[in-house]
Amino acid sequence: MGIPTNKNVIRVKAYFLRKMLRLVGLIFGFGSISFLTMCAKYGDIYDSSGRISGKVTSSKTGEAIKNIEITLKEKQIVTKTDQDGNFAISQVYPMLYTVEAQDIDSVLNGEYQTSAKTIHLIASEDKNCDFSLDPK
Repeated sequence: MGIPTNKNVIRVKAYFLRKMLRLVGLIFGFGSISFLTMCAKYGDIYDSSGRISGKVTSSKTGEAIKNIEITLKEKQIVTKTDQDGNFAISQVYPMLYTVEAQDIDSVLNGEYQTSAKTIHLIASEDKNCDFSLDPK
């Protein structure tokens, strides 16, 4: 075996450089595919959020109750029912939620007992959650 020449050293370096670049390309290629797949499943490309909506009525009269506070306990999201007793909470991600309907203004509607329901929301689902509240 003789002394390596500069030409041979350059060939060996070029060979290993090509192999290294090919390996890096494969890693980044698969990495970017995995990243895109993950984004499609969990990120902005595929929005898996859903919506919880419903109507609150009186169990005694069947009439809609306005200004009832609706709370998603796990996310600390609060909204109120409109004039027709309807509510909607959008951009809710899949999980198990406790939805609570509470009369915080007993002067406006009379007094109603608080009620809670457990809702299991799956990806991209619009879930209905109606309440029929009992007067106190």
